[in-house]
Amino acid sequence: MGRGIWKSFVELFEQGESKGSQKSQYTDREPEASPDPPLPLEDSDYELLFGQLVEGISLGWDRERVLKYLEDLGGDRGNLQTWAAWLQRFGQPLLAAPKPDLQIAKVMAKLGQLDCGELSEIASSISGQLFAKQVKPPAPPPPSPAAVPENAEAWFQQGNQLFEASDFAGAIASYQKAIELQADYMPAWLNTGIVQLNLQKYPEALAAFDRALELRSSDATIWFYRGCTLSVLERPSEAIDAYEKSLQLQPNMPLAWQHRGLDLLKLERLEEAATSHEQAIALQPNFPEAWSSRGNALFQLGRYEEAIQCYDRAIELKPNYPEALFNRGQVLRIQQRPETAIASFEQMLSLEPNFYPAWIERGLAMQDSNRLMEAIASFDRALALKPDDPQLIALRQEAIRRQGENTG
Repeated sequence: MGRGIWKSFVELFEQGESKGSQKSQYTDREPEASPDPPLPLEDSDYELLFGQLVEGISLGWDRERVLKYLEDLGGDRGNLQTWAAWLQRFGQPLLAAPKPDLQIAKVMAKLGQLDCGELSEIASSISGQLFAKQVKPPAPPPPSPAAVPENAEAWFQQGNQLFEASDFAGAIASYQKAIELQADYMPAWLNTGIVQLNLQKYPEALAAFDRALELRSSDATIWFYRGCTLSVLERPSEAIDAYEKSLQLQPNMPLAWQHRGLDLLKLERLEEAATSHEQAIALQPNFPEAWSSRGNALFQLGRYEEAIQCYDRAIELKPNYPEALFNRGQVLRIQQRPETAIASFEQMLSLEPNFYPAWIERGLAMQDSNRLMEAIASFDRALALKPDDPQLIALRQEAIRRQGENTG
């Protein structure tokens, strides 16, 4: 989940405007105290609040900001142990999915580095297992008896077995044994880097990939994983260079085009990002994430009709795609098509009913349509999830004021 997926409400609220969107309509009115204590959270509430936390982490929140976010939830809602227990449950379907989400793995890795106790420990564990599913050790080339000693090959195969069993420490030890026996055994260096990536030891992973490239600079896979590592290290320019090396060697790699586009978005090289996602789509037309990411780039470029077409295609391929539905609704609202925007937000909310930013956007679209009672009800739903948000309270007050003027 990256910066371009679910539009950042941190930016909407704190900066007053988001990239490619209108200025925030929040007012500066003083908030009213919430009369009722926060209700206990259900698992679905945790999931939606975690989506907001993930967005903040992708924008660079540090440990203090994460803890403040949890504290602001009020009462027991921000209890770290309770959150850790929920995250353990939340991770189970992620790990069971046939195709792991590498973007979630990257953000979980960052949460794992923030030293938030058991919550960070569980995030690190989930991240490592997601990377392990995404990044399978490539099969080694057929060994030449003269070039690859039998013992080195045996250690390498043992490392692969341990990797598959998620015994990362054992896998590294086995790969290192292979390297001790044959220092130029490239597959062992490559797989060492992959395991270090799973362990979030990014400098060590990068060093291993660099050594593998010294031995085989013409391997597109190594360049791709080097790019992934640099991306996690927030070195997008270098990550792009690595993806481009990979694509020079293997142009028909949709994942490399997609990841290149995501890092171009980080640098706000929006036209290039859109083109990179187009290349991914050309190679893999049924790639919903690429369609959605291209829509995000076009959204920020102000090419709203094209962005909507991309979101529509992403939703066609992946109907239960809340991020695309949410961003589509935002674009429609910017285009002053509030009724269509409302339909998009409502479809999104049928999938994620506790994602409070969608209730806000639905309320604003209702306001745009002068459906003020429905706008107030929508803001009430958001406030039930985020009771202490002063901007939300101000929005509701403004809608009530306008409703009073209409009926007065």
